[in-house]
Amino acid sequence: MSSMDRFVRWLTGEEGNENSSSDENPSLGDNPFLGEKNLSRKVDSTGLPALETNAEPYGVTVETATVAPGTAYWRLTRVHHLSADENRGRHHIYIDARKADGSRAFNTQAHITWDGGEHTTTLDKPVNEPAANFPMFKWQKCTVEMVGMPSDKAHGISSSHPDEPNPDNSQSGNTLFHHSFLVIFQEIVAPQSVATGEIRGRVEHSRDGLTVELRQAEAVKATAPVAGDGTFAFEKVAPGDYILGLEDQSIPVQVKAGKTVEPVLALAVSESIIEGTVHGGGGLTLRLVSGDEVMAEGPLGQSGAFRLRNLGAGLYHVQVLRTDESEPAVESGALAMDGSNKRTVELTVPEPESEPEPVPVPPTPGPVPSDPPATPVSSGSPLDHYVLFPDDDTPENRAQLAALLPQLAEKNLAFGFDYQEAARSNTVTVVGGEDGIPASQLSFLLGKGVALNQLTGTPEENAAQV
Repeated sequence: MSSMDRFVRWLTGEEGNENSSSDENPSLGDNPFLGEKNLSRKVDSTGLPALETNAEPYGVTVETATVAPGTAYWRLTRVHHLSADENRGRHHIYIDARKADGSRAFNTQAHITWDGGEHTTTLDKPVNEPAANFPMFKWQKCTVEMVGMPSDKAHGISSSHPDEPNPDNSQSGNTLFHHSFLVIFQEIVAPQSVATGEIRGRVEHSRDGLTVELRQAEAVKATAPVAGDGTFAFEKVAPGDYILGLEDQSIPVQVKAGKTVEPVLALAVSESIIEGTVHGGGGLTLRLVSGDEVMAEGPLGQSGAFRLRNLGAGLYHVQVLRTDESEPAVESGALAMDGSNKRTVELTVPEPESEPEPVPVPPTPGPVPSDPPATPVSSGSPLDHYVLFPDDDTPENRAQLAALLPQLAEKNLAFGFDYQEAARSNTVTVVGGEDGIPASQLSFLLGKGVALNQLTGTPEENAAQV
């Protein structure tokens, strides 16, 4: 029979004279929608059974009960529209209720209301079928709730839905006015509310695209984007100890109930610049190294000018290499960058070495005079005070430089690694003990009339003395 034929029969009163008595108990046999598998297995963020529903496309909505923490109430855990195989042509609301431990709540009651009527049914059926059922009329829209305690409500349950034919377009068990629903309630105690705190932090030297992680016991609990002004926030955080992570930074934070913690994360500044000119370097390869790591590499233009930007704090060397040669033709001295300063470098590539002509050996060699100390390579007015670091890229020297840089910048003191450049100063403070600046360089400085000081302590002690 087509849906049109059945609709005509309904209009003429030949079909659909269903019994409205709630005592009707249709035999369901081995209907597959019965059984323990229909209990909710999912839980929400509070650990309570979560609502499982496929009935929203059929206009069914759920109204949750408003209860105080610690109050027992009936919670909807499932609202299920029966499939054709499950329904088998019926038009019922099947109702079940469970205790807190999951067992059936026998002899509890459900209340069904609709426009112009109401009915209360007792849940007392055998465990091999739903605890109660209620047959629906045409066009009837029902609301179902439990009684005896506050209860969630399922609104808009109706059998007045179009045909749902089988995949081969044959008639199925779900046709106009022949749709059924299963609703399951469970006794729940509303959880006690937990007072929370919040984190409102800031990232110094922020940039676009950053995300802060909130971690606890090695697990990421939440993430927050960093806004354009460097701020980020985590709201409604449970009290406890956490770790905030941002790239290679991590700091501990403690969240207390009702309190706001305002941590600050600082990214390393990478705005230093090394620029300059390599005379005779057109077409050769420029390389920037820090320790054993190559930071940048590329060909020089014909002018030999270069500019290296976005450099972090550290010690760098600029090298110039000829084609197919692994050793640099020329290399700068150590360049100390603090993440925000700028240094200018002038290098000249020497002419390739040629085979030297034989030098006649003097018949009677005399003593070779010692070379006088080289004159400073730079020129200009003397400096008042110069801080001289050892020209060895070791972890100890890098630590000394990192500790003293803030003090040097604050006091605007000249510093570097070139003892000849230091000789232009009135006073030179030497950083390091016996293994630092060679004795020959110290003698050279004394010979130039320079007043010498020496810092031989730890990086922190030296920073305090400066």
